Amino acid sequence: MKALFERWNLAPDTELLPLNRAEGRVSAGDIYSRNTLPVRRAAVGDGVAVRFADFEKGMPDFSNWRENADYAPADMGDDFDDAFDTVLWVEEFTFDENGKILAIEPEDPVKKGQLVRQQGATIKKEEQVLKKGDVITPFRLGLLAAAGIEEVEVVRQPGIAYIPTGSELIPPGQTPARGQNIESNSLMISAFCRRWGAEAECMPIVADQKAWLETALDKALETADMVLLNGGSSMGTEDYTSTLLEKRASYFQHGVRCIPGIPVAVAVVDGKPVINLPGPPYAAFCALDWCVRALVYHWYGLPLPKRRTVRALLEQPIQKPEPHEMYVRMVLKEDGEKGFTAAPMPMEVRFAQAADRWNGLFIAPIGRGKWEAGCEIDVELLYTDC
Repeated sequence: MKALFERWNLAPDTELLPLNRAEGRVSAGDIYSRNTLPVRRAAVGDGVAVRFADFEKGMPDFSNWRENADYAPADMGDDFDDAFDTVLWVEEFTFDENGKILAIEPEDPVKKGQLVRQQGATIKKEEQVLKKGDVITPFRLGLLAAAGIEEVEVVRQPGIAYIPTGSELIPPGQTPARGQNIESNSLMISAFCRRWGAEAECMPIVADQKAWLETALDKALETADMVLLNGGSSMGTEDYTSTLLEKRASYFQHGVRCIPGIPVAVAVVDGKPVINLPGPPYAAFCALDWCVRALVYHWYGLPLPKRRTVRALLEQPIQKPEPHEMYVRMVLKEDGEKGFTAAPMPMEVRFAQAADRWNGLFIAPIGRGKWEAGCEIDVELLYTDC
């Protein structure tokens, strides 16, 4: 990844968005509040505003108290007259049908300023509410609104063009004939790209013709910040994609030490990353996860987030070539007493059986070839990152 990072001519310009379109985006700069809240002060809960001086020596004689002269309603969030400095819970008062106070029974001794949020307790003018590089979460949207911010400058999302390749492919929705296959990876790939904060454009299927592949690549490079090609990455008679990239690239590497996904090709063409993903869905996912995801976060200048992991008891052994990393699909189960157990899903399990069964991931590192049943491993939980 370092080679791609160093060679990518990043161009992350910015755009101004209203708050209702800014969730999940990355702040392009520091942001400071334009407001002070409360402007003066406000009640913390539904209550009655009083003078602390009246309670300082014990319970006052309230028999002749008049509303807005000796006390005032103070609902949650409301300001109230400066004549009062303390709020008691409304439940601590008993009123008759005409609103006259019959009893005041505080549960605790009255303290000056209780249940009062003072000026600036929520936010102060010129206070920093967002830093450059902060991801705008739903809570931060509310904070920005309170700060008086109506629009926020965010880093433009990287544009990713996805090009499916293969003469055998037809679009989803069509019925395949003999020798045809449904191009289904585009939905998975574009969904992951959007989840990580990129804009994904799925281009038309390109048959295995060298000239057509090159034309499609050129078109994608005109507008996209990154290009993903899917298929044609191995050594078949019609696998032209990697040879095309090698011819066009200023940097090129074909093959990685990761199972599945060994035939992945990574390149830099016209200053932009171009990744040739393998065709099988799980292999494509693996390359997306370790490569494309990292590139998207690099665009924003953010560290790659780590998924939450759990310690789990391995139910069956895992074996792999020591020189390779391996993405192992895991079926996690939780036992209230024993904790988590993890069953590895074999590579040969059919796609239809595997697609919605695995809920964890064990990335077996380079340099070790076997894990025995009964040992404990750290399993990453799927769908817990950004």
